[in-house]
Amino acid sequence: MFAYALCLAFCQLNSPCNAIEPVINITPEPGWVIFDPNIDGYAYRYGPSIMLNDDGTMDVWFASPGGPDPSGVNQWDWIRYKHSADGGKTWGEEEVVLKATGNSRDRYSVCDPGVIKIGSKYYLGVTAVDNEPGMCNEVFVARGDSPTGPFEKWNGSGWGGNPYPIVIFREPKDAWGAGEPSFVVRDNTLFIYYTILSHDAEGKQIQQTHVATAVANDPNWPATIKHHGPVFDRLDNEDSTDVKFVDAAGRFLAIGTASRFTADSFIAKRESADGFHWTAPEKITANLVPWLHNCGISGGPDGHLDIRQQNYLGYAYSKEGGVNWGFWHTNLHPIKIEVKP
Repeated sequence: MFAYALCLAFCQLNSPCNAIEPVINITPEPGWVIFDPNIDGYAYRYGPSIMLNDDGTMDVWFASPGGPDPSGVNQWDWIRYKHSADGGKTWGEEEVVLKATGNSRDRYSVCDPGVIKIGSKYYLGVTAVDNEPGMCNEVFVARGDSPTGPFEKWNGSGWGGNPYPIVIFREPKDAWGAGEPSFVVRDNTLFIYYTILSHDAEGKQIQQTHVATAVANDPNWPATIKHHGPVFDRLDNEDSTDVKFVDAAGRFLAIGTASRFTADSFIAKRESADGFHWTAPEKITANLVPWLHNCGISGGPDGHLDIRQQNYLGYAYSKEGGVNWGFWHTNLHPIKIEVKP
């Protein structure tokens, strides 16, 4: 662990660590709709966090429409969960597994799920609007003993009660802020990737993916988080980065959707040997539906992607540009993954 930490520190300070060529090829196969708002009666399921279990089953968490809390305040988004035993062809009953907490720092919404399992615990990270003191997004996390919870939220010193963010964003108050978490465990280090969408004093937009690390086997790992700053700039109109570690390649793999909500939308793929320095983005378009956004790629409970398994790519999309905002389908694609020697 000490040697690995030294390597990470060295790579952050020395650009040759970024001098790698991509070795992972991803080809989506034809996919199918797993959520149709015309049939199900709800407007959307986006940003899937897709976990493949040892028994071949699939757990998936989605951002979805919310509803009123006990005080009558309408919460914008909740996290819903589904389970499939046959590769996403059929699904068990859907259920809401996480809501915002009334009169707290996440009281408006929880969305953009990212899930990791460490030991016996499932950790569910989300984007939430923190209104203390401004209307900015921040990252929160909750944990539970099963994929459906019940989940206890990190409160700043432990678990349960009112939530406290693990990524704090304060200025500028009119920026989108921080969110869209994704988790990977490697050698007892928890890598936490998240979005920063902001602007500088001159109004120039800042679109970045940042990384933080924590001690994975510490039950209170949010208290051990170290923030390392940006790892790459995003493309134009690129959204949440979902990261997995591909053992067969010895690489971190990141995907996100770019030119989102357009006829030219695509999946952007990047690779990293150390989790900090990333290759230039590559474009994936095969068999994808246009007007797509907010994707996720499958991995094991620890965020590792096994190329010997059938893996999957999921995303939300509009059928055309004129479809009303928030009225989106969700697609799932089996994917072929090849690693160059």
